[in-house]
Amino acid sequence: MLAQLVNPGTPVLYGCISSTVNLRDMRYLSGPVEMGLLNAAAAQLAQRYNLPIYATAGMSDSKVPDAQAGYEKMATTMLVAMAGANLIHDAVGFLEFCMTASLEQCVIDDEINGMVMRAVEGIRVDDEALAYDVIRSEGPGGHFTAHPHTVKHMRQEFYFPRLSDRELREKWENAGAPDTWQRARNRALAILQDHKPEPLPEPVVEQIYSLAPDLRYRPATIT
Repeated sequence: MLAQLVNPGTPVLYGCISSTVNLRDMRYLSGPVEMGLLNAAAAQLAQRYNLPIYATAGMSDSKVPDAQAGYEKMATTMLVAMAGANLIHDAVGFLEFCMTASLEQCVIDDEINGMVMRAVEGIRVDDEALAYDVIRSEGPGGHFTAHPHTVKHMRQEFYFPRLSDRELREKWENAGAPDTWQRARNRALAILQDHKPEPLPEPVVEQIYSLAPDLRYRPATIT
């Protein structure tokens, strides 16, 4: 409302980073399910008034990338995403009330967020997806594994994890029985060593420099 009073018609992004406190000592909490509920409610209100929303979820009060971090992050991220938030901030890598950032947790969160985004897509319901003609043609006793319709759609319907283990126990044990943290650490180290990000297209770079010309002459720093 204040933005419109100052400049009617100005674009507005609604932001919500609501959470709760620990009632025992009044410290800020980042992983309670109530945080997910608060931001999900804000996302629903934003959708009601047709406003884009910057919400928060996917954090944890755990100190390390463990089971607590996993279930807190999944619970809040899924709630807020399913409620229609347009941007979910702080959802990658943060632990310990946002006081700690973890490379292993970044990899784990990439997996969590991939699952969440697949859930947000939902189940497609139309003539092509229902495949009534295919079901009728196969009939009782038939199967769909090798059917062209299955081959066409199977890679689009599933989220394919890059971190989760889905192998048989024997193969997992032969690989050293790595847990999620170990797999995440190995993947994080591999990314740091081998990944070469694609550069931005030159027109995009020039547009950025046109908006912030000082960036072109500022030396890169690593902290």
